[in-house]
Amino acid sequence: MTINLIYVCTGNDKEKLDWFKTINIAGVQLSPQELRNAIYTGSWLTDAKKYFSKVGCPAVKIGDKLLSGKMIRQEYLETAIEWVARTENKSIEGYMSEHQHDINATLLWLHFQTVINWVNTYFTKYRKEMKGIDWGRLYVEHKDDKLDPVSLEERIKKLMIDDEVTSKKGIYEYLLTGKEKFLSLRQFSDSQKRQAYEKQGGICASCGNYFEIEKMEGDHHKPWSIGGKTDNDNCVMLCRDCNREKSNK
Repeated sequence: MTINLIYVCTGNDKEKLDWFKTINIAGVQLSPQELRNAIYTGSWLTDAKKYFSKVGCPAVKIGDKLLSGKMIRQEYLETAIEWVARTENKSIEGYMSEHQHDINATLLWLHFQTVINWVNTYFTKYRKEMKGIDWGRLYVEHKDDKLDPVSLEERIKKLMIDDEVTSKKGIYEYLLTGKEKFLSLRQFSDSQKRQAYEKQGGICASCGNYFEIEKMEGDHHKPWSIGGKTDNDNCVMLCRDCNREKSNK
């Protein structure tokens, strides 16, 4: 005889969600959004699923190329809620709790469309690297920036074929923020750093003090931003403090 256990969970929504997470260990585990859906049921969620959780739903038609995850596991819905919740400085749970009994999810759908349209307007040529980027966050942070889609496309082309750029996905955030860290620029190899170290005699090219190689770091003599390459002739060894100081300028 098979015995099926039924759990009766009482408490507030957060306590119920925490309990569901605790028992979600057997069989095919529910995704985080599937767990949330079990708690924040109501008219709002029913309407939201119409846009984000059905085969051939509107979100798939306009945003499938930009979204990661699986629609049927509620991950498109999760992304959409996260995007709109950020505009109100709320968590996904906080947003769902506040809107749980709304008649419809029209505001959620409108915001999702706004983000997708913003991306398509300024990044006019689709590339596979655009999939899975947190476009909702970038929209909130840069929607008021003066952007030129023609100029952006030209810069994207150059960066895509630049061997120094190892994170092609990071190109989009780099173009919006100007921060090179998103490009994961190619680093000097151990042999290149050793060659530069021996050539310098262990002397930091900035402060002029001697250091063991373990306390030094390879740096671009001519910065990448003005055409410097990660090759032997462009490698210079700096002590850690000097390299940090240079990076912070």
